[in-house]
Amino acid sequence: MEKVEVSNFYEDLPVKITSEDCEKYGGLDLYRDIVGDSNEKISTFLDTVHSHIYDFLIYSTGDRKIKNDIIEKFIEELEKPIKRALIVQAQYLISNNNIELFNGVVKTVNGVDVKDTADIIQKVLAPTIINILGSTKPNILFAGR
Repeated sequence: MEKVEVSNFYEDLPVKITSEDCEKYGGLDLYRDIVGDSNEKISTFLDTVHSHIYDFLIYSTGDRKIKNDIIEKFIEELEKPIKRALIVQAQYLISNNNIELFNGVVKTVNGVDVKDTADIIQKVLAPTIINILGSTKPNILFAGR
């Protein structure tokens, strides 16, 4: 299996995973599990995983530069849980298909039910990720003083 990384768009993130990491630590064979199984599709999938963890969680609770500085300063403490969160998110997306394409509209017998954005994001993220990242020391999700 060839090692595939995130695209240039996400190359500056302080902690990343590759297709090899997905296989070694998460038991995922992205060439088998992703429709189209090309390096480009796998890179796009890895971009999605990284976007969910960084953009939806880590960077949403504080300034990106400050969060990157914290991660780099405490890399020994934070690298493993961040990688674990990324792997868990990859497993979750593979298990549930590409649920980020869900727009929140559900057809029901009585018409249409439209979900709030917060509800949609909650379904896109693996539930255990908040526990993984929220229990880091320092807490990478903390946004206060």
